[in-house]
Amino acid sequence: MQNIQTLRMLSQVFSPPVFHKIVRENDFLPFEKKVAKYIGSHNEYSNLDIIKFLYKSLQKNYRCEYIYKNNITLDIIKNYSLSETLTINELKVGASKADLVLLNGAVRIYEIKTELDGLGKLSKQLCDYQKFADKVYVVTDEKYAKKIISEYATTNIGVISLDAKNKLNILKEAESNSLLFDFETIFKILRKQEYLDLVISNFGSLPDVPNTKIFKECYSLLSQLEIADFQKQVLNKLKERKLQQPSLLKSNNTPKELKHICNSLDLNQQEYQNLYHFLATKNVCTNPI
Repeated sequence: MQNIQTLRMLSQVFSPPVFHKIVRENDFLPFEKKVAKYIGSHNEYSNLDIIKFLYKSLQKNYRCEYIYKNNITLDIIKNYSLSETLTINELKVGASKADLVLLNGAVRIYEIKTELDGLGKLSKQLCDYQKFADKVYVVTDEKYAKKIISEYATTNIGVISLDAKNKLNILKEAESNSLLFDFETIFKILRKQEYLDLVISNFGSLPDVPNTKIFKECYSLLSQLEIADFQKQVLNKLKERKLQQPSLLKSNNTPKELKHICNSLDLNQQEYQNLYHFLATKNVCTNPI
């Protein structure tokens, strides 16, 4: 289990596509293949046993992006009301894709740089995120934290470290980015129905133009709004993409190791039941647990 290539492959178990297959297609095969190939076979352990074992191994030996995302998600679940808070995974903001976006009374973006990552794209990513988010944080390993704090010491960027005990620590508080908001960046985050809704709520009706021109006309109308007000309206509109089952996400029946995946997939009640059935199922794995 110490081989890096093995750990890299096993980290792929903790991915939305694998669990999409499990909860929506009743297809355990992608999970079983990955686990059997790299660990061995035995029918004594449940899938939950295996997941807990793999997650612990990754925490100790290969802290991939999922470990970071899941720790942030656990922290959000602990500290925020899920009826008032939404977390979006992999949201496109400008030319970048934000790892995690927290929406409640403000927009917070968390960009993850693990000890396995490079920092080459970080500057451009943070520039994009500041055009929309009230606050932006880099979440990183302790070995990168000092370098990032030094590089962004005079900026609004915050820095959070994931320490050796897998605890998140705020090392530098983020500050407001409101002076850096950019209308085009914010507008393009919206889905079509969302920007149509905002036009109606601000101007009473939609522009009377052919469908081919509706995007341009809505863009023009909404650009008349004061930028901070527009950003707040977009925040509230995005929050309407609320979770289907926040109580089941918080439930102890949903293992802490899978909280981020469940949040990302936004499981409905039946899909949670499918997940619980999968977790209780004995698998053809594994010798070394």
